[in-house]
Amino acid sequence: EGETTINASLGGPIVPSSSPVGFVPYITAGATHGLNNDISVHGNLHLLMSAFAVGGLDLGASARLIRQDNVIPELTLGARLIGFMKFGDPVAPRLYPDVSLNGSWEIADRTLVYAGAHGTFQWKPGAFYLSPFVGLQFPLSTSFSLQTELIWQASNHDTRVGIFEGESSIGGMGSFGAFVAGVITL
Repeated sequence: EGETTINASLGGPIVPSSSPVGFVPYITAGATHGLNNDISVHGNLHLLMSAFAVGGLDLGASARLIRQDNVIPELTLGARLIGFMKFGDPVAPRLYPDVSLNGSWEIADRTLVYAGAHGTFQWKPGAFYLSPFVGLQFPLSTSFSLQTELIWQASNHDTRVGIFEGESSIGGMGSFGAFVAGVITL
């Protein structure tokens, strides 16, 4: 309750033959605030999108459903709205509702292992994208933590054709991605 963190992340789909750095870089920065011990609100700016004259923002909330009890994970349900709008065009924002379910285990002081999935809805053409993930968050100091995450983005969609032609897909589905984030507790 009352705790605020700021974060920045870098990562994206792993595409070693399509990108000189081995992945498509995607950068976000945001904040989270605990309204109480069970509910947090959060938001992120999608910074890379501004290089393409697109504003990106997501806003949402997460609620703890159950606390960790030995091997039973803490379960958290999240909901957010992801929005994008091209600068200079008539106002035509694109909005994508997103829900997530996350199980986490504190394996040492302030060290969490987590797994879950999020689902993103796209209004046109009426698609649902399921993205399972696993991650680890660990402290580097009393106020700074590092978070690493692996994700199978859009695991339920054939990605063998298109810009990256399934380069990091698993069985032709989705794309495999990796992210790293820094989290500062204020």
